Amino acid sequence: MRVDYHCHSCFSRREKVVVEGLNTPKEIVEHARKLRLGAVGITDHDSIEGSLIAKRLEKKYGVVVITAEEVSTRSGHVLALGINEWIKPDMTVEDTVDAVHDQGGVAVAPHPFDIYNEGIKDKAVLCDAMEGFNALNLDRISNKKASRFGARNMMTMLAGSDAHCVEMMNHGVISVKAEDMDGVLNAIRKGRFAVSKSKYIPMKIIKDWSARRLKFSYDEVLSYINENYSWPKRVVSSRLLSLVNMYPGRIDYLFRGIAYASLGATITYSAMREVVGISKSIY
Repeated sequence: MRVDYHCHSCFSRREKVVVEGLNTPKEIVEHARKLRLGAVGITDHDSIEGSLIAKRLEKKYGVVVITAEEVSTRSGHVLALGINEWIKPDMTVEDTVDAVHDQGGVAVAPHPFDIYNEGIKDKAVLCDAMEGFNALNLDRISNKKASRFGARNMMTMLAGSDAHCVEMMNHGVISVKAEDMDGVLNAIRKGRFAVSKSKYIPMKIIKDWSARRLKFSYDEVLSYINENYSWPKRVVSSRLLSLVNMYPGRIDYLFRGIAYASLGATITYSAMREVVGISKSIY
């Protein structure tokens, strides 16, 4: 079966832009069936609620649901696949991995070298597997660094979509011979799978997701701006934020320009960081 193990539902929330995952657990399972995926994992940030809801829909839609959570450790994120109870955030990577294993789950290091420093970097060796490819690492360099690290440390490497809306699904997929969640977990533990798809998520989808999450988080973001920004930054930011209320529509060209400018900045920053890192290692 084809498995998209790294997906976020509406239960994934953040601090500034509150809404992160756009779709309900039900919508994710429904879409997984449309994509002919055999299994899907719902890995919400510091929440297991979405995956437990989806698990109850497993038989109805004929899609295996991997109950999971993306846990925020003190060093970065760890995917806890196959757990049944919530794992609290802000523990060490070591304690988090132990908590995953205590529930019979599999610990995976997602996007270990991403430019946002949300990965656990070298501590990925403490996990059962790691992402050698993450479809949201659009700078490419982060994935190449992860692949080199994984090969050097002889780690099991997966490919994950890191989907935050259903349109992002089916970009990082593995194939396993399994019939249920336990079978999928065992295949990952033993490295008995194949990466069947590793494709970067198109900018059009990311642009749409970014605009929609800003729109859904409008009140919270505006409140943050008013409370934390001084004039004139507060005025400029508020007016820019108001543009999301015109999306989609004639304003689309502006969001498209911002999206590609952000991509260029991301790639440039990632490349410069890599060069500085290499220089430091030499001297």
